[in-house]
Amino acid sequence: MTAYRQIVQLIVALAVLTALFAVLERLWPGKPLQRRLRRGLGTDLVYWFFTPLATKAVSKAAVAAALVPLLLVLGRPLDASSIQAGFGPVTALPAWAQAALILVTGDFIGYWVHRAFHGRWLWKFHAVHHSSTELDWLSSVRLHPVNDVVARVCQAVPFVLLGFSPLVVAAYIPFLTFHAIALHANVSWTFGPLRHVVSSPTFHRWHHTREDEALDRNFGGLLPVWDLLFGTFYMPKGKLPTEFGVKDDAVPEGFLAQLVHPIRRAGRGAGP
Repeated sequence: MTAYRQIVQLIVALAVLTALFAVLERLWPGKPLQRRLRRGLGTDLVYWFFTPLATKAVSKAAVAAALVPLLLVLGRPLDASSIQAGFGPVTALPAWAQAALILVTGDFIGYWVHRAFHGRWLWKFHAVHHSSTELDWLSSVRLHPVNDVVARVCQAVPFVLLGFSPLVVAAYIPFLTFHAIALHANVSWTFGPLRHVVSSPTFHRWHHTREDEALDRNFGGLLPVWDLLFGTFYMPKGKLPTEFGVKDDAVPEGFLAQLVHPIRRAGRGAGP
């Protein structure tokens, strides 16, 4: 796909999602009266184009660099057709079983990777994502490249080593991407009786709050079960978070400033 075509698709997607969430956020606001032209909007618009056009290429190269030596150790061929075909017992599973394994296993890995990013050494990169003080769907794209690369490597490498075809994994990326976008939307959805089954915008907005009661909670991406099992679930009934951002306000505004911020703070190890 040419860069021009990618840019056009990104513009169209931005317009469609802006219109969709403008309606949803007006009908079911998570934080009423939040400004549409909010603080940090311009920064997030830069991320909207930068991540798929630049960071994605770096992430692919990092995954390949991590996989090649591991596949050689396993004695697996490195040609594209062999890798895409997958190998081992998982290839004999029906599509629904592979989908279930990918979603559950990937979410489990994602939970622990996410917790690691809230730790001492990786927080400086993840803090960029948490720096939005007015949260909406577009806030989801504010992600430091190091955060994106590490998360993708940690999730992609185990799947390929387990024998899953990258094509099968890729088939679920659009769904997971849209779900991640929706989680950040300024809506009050809890999913009611499914609140403990599927992560909701309210569930994830509590993760982004700077209020002490919910710090370091709700790490799950798709399934809250991990937070329930490991004691990090927090979503009180009848209450919504109202304050967002990093507690010490250490992350600067602006795209370029946020790119260099974690590197300048390297070695300080400030936690969340």
